[in-house]
Amino acid sequence: MNIERVLEIFGSLTGLSEDNIHKYRSLCELSAKHLQEMLKDGEESDDGGRVDFAAAALAYYRYVLWSVTDGGDVTVGDVSVKNSSGRLAGAEALYKEALKDIRELIEDEGFVFERI
Repeated sequence: MNIERVLEIFGSLTGLSEDNIHKYRSLCELSAKHLQEMLKDGEESDDGGRVDFAAAALAYYRYVLWSVTDGGDVTVGDVSVKNSSGRLAGAEALYKEALKDIRELIEDEGFVFERI
């Protein structure tokens, strides 16, 4: 998994500036580690970038979830969103779709979507 690519995708999803993206590097690294642990043995490379995208989607979901629980408002760059429940649902749906896209790479334990 390419953590720089995960950060780049995370930045696109959040709309954060390049300087602010690096403040969330640990969030992206933890999300990448979580996805890496879900992969089947020997499925460490994904030349299509789907695993990187799934890790970024998980980091984005966690970012939005954290933003919602930290006062209910989400600020991205110069834009502030007061009602972020729709954004949270969208972030969750994005993460679930990214997981569906890599389902053949994930350990098969009944493949259940997890909640964070």
